[in-house]
Amino acid sequence: MTVDELLQPMLNTTVPLRPTDSRETIPAWDSLAQINIVAAIEDAVGVELSTAEVLSLKSVAKVVEVARSHGLELTINAS
Repeated sequence: MTVDELLQPMLNTTVPLRPTDSRETIPAWDSLAQINIVAAIEDAVGVELSTAEVLSLKSVAKVVEVARSHGLELTINAS
């Protein structure tokens, strides 16, 4: 699965995401999108993320890191 496949629908974008993209650079990455991102990762890996992990999800790079730490192999599109 690509990070774009996971995040683009929740962030209301079709623009390829970069590791440096974050809550500060993507206007649609609001609190509701954050909840949806957490739920998508939890559904994909079948575990509940820790509070520390949830709070750390502030960038695309961190989403990838946390997902991978639970066995979800997210790739970043080369664009």
